[in-house]
Amino acid sequence: MSDILQERRPFGASAVHARRPSAEPDTELLSPATQIVGDKDVYLGNASSDIGRRIADDQLELFVVCHPAEAMQQQFAQLAPDFIAIHDIGTTSSARLLAAVATASSRKLQKLVIRRQGYGVALATLQFVELPLQPGRSLRVYTTQIDADTQTRHQLAQVLLAHSRLAVVMVGELPPHALGSSLQPLREAIATGPWPNRQVLMVPLASAATLPAQAAALAGHSGVIVRTTPQVGRTADAWSFISGAWNRLNSQTPETQAPRPAATMAAAKPAIPEFAAPPTAAAYAPTQPLELSPMPSTGAQPAAPQSASSTALWNDYVKRCAAIKGVTECCVFDIDLQRSLAHSGTQRMADRLAAKGAMLHAVMSDSASVLGLGPANPDAAITLDQHYLLLRPMPGRPRIALHMVIDRSHGNIGLARAQLHQIDQALLDDAA
Repeated sequence: MSDILQERRPFGASAVHARRPSAEPDTELLSPATQIVGDKDVYLGNASSDIGRRIADDQLELFVVCHPAEAMQQQFAQLAPDFIAIHDIGTTSSARLLAAVATASSRKLQKLVIRRQGYGVALATLQFVELPLQPGRSLRVYTTQIDADTQTRHQLAQVLLAHSRLAVVMVGELPPHALGSSLQPLREAIATGPWPNRQVLMVPLASAATLPAQAAALAGHSGVIVRTTPQVGRTADAWSFISGAWNRLNSQTPETQAPRPAATMAAAKPAIPEFAAPPTAAAYAPTQPLELSPMPSTGAQPAAPQSASSTALWNDYVKRCAAIKGVTECCVFDIDLQRSLAHSGTQRMADRLAAKGAMLHAVMSDSASVLGLGPANPDAAITLDQHYLLLRPMPGRPRIALHMVIDRSHGNIGLARAQLHQIDQALLDDAA
């Protein structure tokens, strides 16, 4: 028989057996968990660099003899994976966000079950979704809504946030004093360490006037960079900010990217420089950013496919826009789905223009709301060193917008706006 009967070997078993309390009955050898393996590398434990052993297409198992948080910390120290951890304060939105991301990207919501060696009892269950970055690579996004006892859940959440490449904190509606006390455990965890993570993103789901100030004080002198997004009200907006932060983080060149210290070096926490200036479009090519998937609104029905006449209409509109002097890229997109409806320029920019256009729209709409300016459908021109960015809604279609890039050395923003008004009128006439 070529297969080998193997006892499941828990992570860190050789180092932790001595820590088991003497009062606990040692019956693990009487009923060892077993499995059939047919590969020498699997038998020796060298087959996978993943956390846990996959037992189904949506489930992994990790057998441990120490505390789950300690086992996960050892795994992160050994494998050093890049991942995003999403945490909740005053809300329970991270699990719903994860489910929406999984649905939008056609990926399964997965589980990592941490079990007690020998007994097989589940100590904790973590949920995550795995998103593709490039062939052979993927990115896990964890939620800290963990099925475990209270102490284990808090400790695992701290380990996930501390060892993630990007830690995201979703903040619900809390009064200032409650917000401060809720952030205190996170503040203490960063101060005492180990905390290899250097990027924290605060995402308010409700009005929180004191959050920016409290977030600024969160890191203390640790060198951790804490940013706060505008208030978000929809799943798509939250994911836009999260994926945008990930892309900025991964678009840094090796020379400008802040080093990620090991957990053992947590005592020495040097100041980490801010992100470098946003890269040009060409700079995104080698970095493999996390592309935005169309994000459905919670409870919304799937969007109906475009008709042939609608597709032809948008293609004709984009063709006319592309003829404006200086235009290098333009995209008509669905704001809610962050999906390109028609595009002119390099194909790889279509989804990015749609995603970033939706994020700009969300930021400006939120700013108008916070400033008490009432509902807004932004029409904006943004001036960069070498380009203009133009974002404007389609006439008669408030949830569809145009995102355009104009070369400043060849185009004129005033003339482009005048020509767009003419094209818009033609669009209305064609629709009529």
